Amino acid sequence: MMNHRFIIFFALICYSPCYAEKVQFNKSIKPILSNNCFSCHGPDEKVVKGGLQLHLREKAISVLEKSDERAITPGDREESSLWHRINSTDPDEKMPPPESNHKLTKEEIDLIGKWIDEGAEYQGHWSFEPLSPQQGSIDEFIRSKLSKVGLNPSPKASREILIRRLSLDLTGLPPSQDAIESFIKDKSSNAYERLVDQLINSKGFAERLAVNWLDAARYADTNGYSIDDHRDMWIWRDWVISSFMENKPYDQFTLEQIAGDLIPKSTTQQKVATGFLRNSMNTHEGGTIGEEYRVTYTADKVDTVSTVFMGLTMKCAQCHDHKYDPISQEEYYKFFAFFNTSSEPGNGAINANTAPLIEAESAICSIERVKRDATERINDLRQKRVSPEQHLIKLRNEWEKKTLNSLNKKKPNSNNKNSTLRVDDSVKWIWSNKSADSAYAKFRRIFNLDKEPKKASVWFTCDNECKVKVNGQNIGSIDDWTKPKLIDIDGLVKGENTIEVEATNVAGSKAGLILSLHVTYSSEETLSIVTNSEWEFQTENNNQKKWTRSFEIANYGEGPWGKIDQKNESGTFDQNLYSALNTPPLKRDANQWKQINDSFSKVSGAFKIYLNQLNLEEKAIRKSADTGKSTVMVMNYKPRKTHILIRGAYDQHGEEVNSGTPSALPPIKSRDSKNLTRLELAKWLINPDHPLTSRVIVNRYWQMIFGTGLVKTAEDFGSQGEYPSHPALLDRLAKDFVNSGWDLRKLIKRIVMSETYKQDSKLRKDISDKDPYNRLLSRSPRFRLDAEFVRDSALFAAELLDLKIGGPSVYPYQPNGLWADVSHYGYPSGFTSQKYLPGSGKANHRRSMYTVWKRTSPPPSMTIFDAPNRETCVVRRLQTNTPMQALVLQNDPQFLEAATSLGNIMSLKTSITEGITIGFIKTLGRKPQEMELKILSNSFNRYLKTFEEKPENAVSLLRSGYFQKQETTETKIIAAWTLVASTLLNMDEFVTRQ
Repeated sequence: MMNHRFIIFFALICYSPCYAEKVQFNKSIKPILSNNCFSCHGPDEKVVKGGLQLHLREKAISVLEKSDERAITPGDREESSLWHRINSTDPDEKMPPPESNHKLTKEEIDLIGKWIDEGAEYQGHWSFEPLSPQQGSIDEFIRSKLSKVGLNPSPKASREILIRRLSLDLTGLPPSQDAIESFIKDKSSNAYERLVDQLINSKGFAERLAVNWLDAARYADTNGYSIDDHRDMWIWRDWVISSFMENKPYDQFTLEQIAGDLIPKSTTQQKVATGFLRNSMNTHEGGTIGEEYRVTYTADKVDTVSTVFMGLTMKCAQCHDHKYDPISQEEYYKFFAFFNTSSEPGNGAINANTAPLIEAESAICSIERVKRDATERINDLRQKRVSPEQHLIKLRNEWEKKTLNSLNKKKPNSNNKNSTLRVDDSVKWIWSNKSADSAYAKFRRIFNLDKEPKKASVWFTCDNECKVKVNGQNIGSIDDWTKPKLIDIDGLVKGENTIEVEATNVAGSKAGLILSLHVTYSSEETLSIVTNSEWEFQTENNNQKKWTRSFEIANYGEGPWGKIDQKNESGTFDQNLYSALNTPPLKRDANQWKQINDSFSKVSGAFKIYLNQLNLEEKAIRKSADTGKSTVMVMNYKPRKTHILIRGAYDQHGEEVNSGTPSALPPIKSRDSKNLTRLELAKWLINPDHPLTSRVIVNRYWQMIFGTGLVKTAEDFGSQGEYPSHPALLDRLAKDFVNSGWDLRKLIKRIVMSETYKQDSKLRKDISDKDPYNRLLSRSPRFRLDAEFVRDSALFAAELLDLKIGGPSVYPYQPNGLWADVSHYGYPSGFTSQKYLPGSGKANHRRSMYTVWKRTSPPPSMTIFDAPNRETCVVRRLQTNTPMQALVLQNDPQFLEAATSLGNIMSLKTSITEGITIGFIKTLGRKPQEMELKILSNSFNRYLKTFEEKPENAVSLLRSGYFQKQETTETKIIAAWTLVASTLLNMDEFVTRQ
């Protein structure tokens, strides 16, 4: 009896208030102050109000000059003005002020009071403190937290779930049917570990890790900003994959990307690694101020390095001292100085990489492989000259028919022998003003014909260019006044006719238009319509609704133009074009297509723009096709002075500073502290004593595996970031990671070998209140796959995925018109990457990480699944759930193609049950339950009946997926299976890591 009383007494003591856990500043108080108070009472001395700063204890407890009070009196809340202000009901006294839109909860106020009573002890910010690891395993740390809230871990997941989870987490792909069956049958004690080793040593593992690194490094295939034209950085992407393939230690991985060019006797690939810093956007737009953008690029490097390697928001100190973290504006520009020593200009190159750059080979692809890939892309582009978009094909076909008819009339020995025209002597040079100044002007002449003309031709030229229309139909243009054109026309009618000319002179020379229309009737009577003062004009300065009489500025033959050629260019018979047009399209050779396309582009602006785009794209990759190499933008060293920029303005120089690091962190150990380079910075970051580097990267790989990091705000380890859910575990993993030689494979293997990782993900009733967000990991998390892996999984399940690794980016199916509507497509001088030109063949089925990435218009099917645009550094993707995602899975051509291919595989089985079963295994990694089997069997029969009644719908469905079906089963059967397969690809379980 006495023993029971003692136990009860002891329990009461342990759970009494005096033995309750002490309030920790970092965990409980600092987040409250940071979110609600630091903007006015934090580190930024320039905006401090009332002389009170709360980020440091000595300032928070000191006597305030104006009030003679202490904001905080340690041990006594009643003597603390802070306590009274946060409890006040007077709007003039209340803190935070009502107008700040910040308000403390009752729980937060009580915590502050308790903390003051306990002595108001401060702590250095947790992430700036040295690693202080405790002994223990992952499972021991996790279970310790669970036990404190009265929870137990969840049971172990099934082997089917485990292999699918592992495969998706470590490779971004589901397991194959053979792999699933092999793992389930393997009952040995080390079967799971052998599976882990197999996946971690695969190429897919390297690609999976690279996807997150591309986000962090803001990798893209275009330059960004408004023009957003082509750049080549895939050589750097291959370097990243290669580094993960060889398990390069993370410290070396970091060193090479920040300062590979400064390593003594650095290799070409080490210089390639510095492309990490050059992945930022750049521009060459008109009006660009070079220095302004150079500063912008450098600031982007500061943001990227501080976020990726330290989890700090240093960019907040670009214009003023950081309002929340101990980083002054001076310290920001000291850090800025490390990256301000390069020859990188503010104005980027057009349609190409911007210096400094080097030419290099891929670290993982042979030269012959690169040549082959680039040549295949060029062949795709050339094929588009033959088979352009449908609306262009229609226009060209109409032109071909009309042109061939016209050429037939002009064939030698035909009745048409008139190939020259004598210009009417009454023709005048005209313009919109008497002085013939440079301008843009429209001219027109409205006239009547008494009868239908037999034939007609128009002779014209303009200084310096113009376009001519007859009755609204384009008949030709000219951009060299010394070469007038004579064009045979049709389209004139009995009655009213109109000639319109859009003329432009921007060269500063004398302007003028001259035109003579010659009409012949069947009676051989003729009529001439010539430019003179009877013509009317409009200019941009005129009321556009009012036409004004033109000015005659010279007679034909007078200066400054004199007599000019009257040769009938269009009237001359073109034998080569005639032969090309007379050849059936499928039998035309490349030269004939070129002849036709060149001629058509002279009269079709849309086709001319399209051909120009194809030419630009081919030119951009021609060198890779010839050499098997590519250029890549890199860093170099060019000494330059750095100044604090007042308010962050590029042209407002303040005090000069030398390179350096924030004083809140350990100092760089160097003999020459005034001339520190990126090499010293990199070595500082990878110093084992650096408190942030190892914590930050360990947290991100925990985030990769569990969906959420131990620090949820992976991008912010500062005051505004979230306190770690398991700080002791984070330090333990970080310390062991450094001691392992910065070995990423060991780190990730350790995480996935834990019992915590192997838990089932089912939500239990007992954890909904105590661990609602699963931050204590009372079960395995469930979260949607990243965008790339959703698409890759669908192609893999359908046996379409091309697992070729590395190389130039590819162009799979995308919506029609992508890029063109948001770009400078059609701009006269022309830019690359302005119109999306899809590829063909296996290139359409490469892993999604190789899909070409245009910053202003990323792949829609991936952005809908929360892929970032990569304009800036991103280390934590959003996770949304929207109807658009379901529409992508159901209707996107790539997913429909995958459904068709998977449906074809399912159709080859001997029964509906077997077909559905193989579909389940390929998509979900398991066999169907009885109810699922019944539902999908009924669905198949219903679909089949529908397609039997309307077989044309089956044909339409299969065509829309681009899949070339095997001729082994009837179309309607494959169509029915396609819809069953599409159902599987649309299941939440398919896109979710369980």
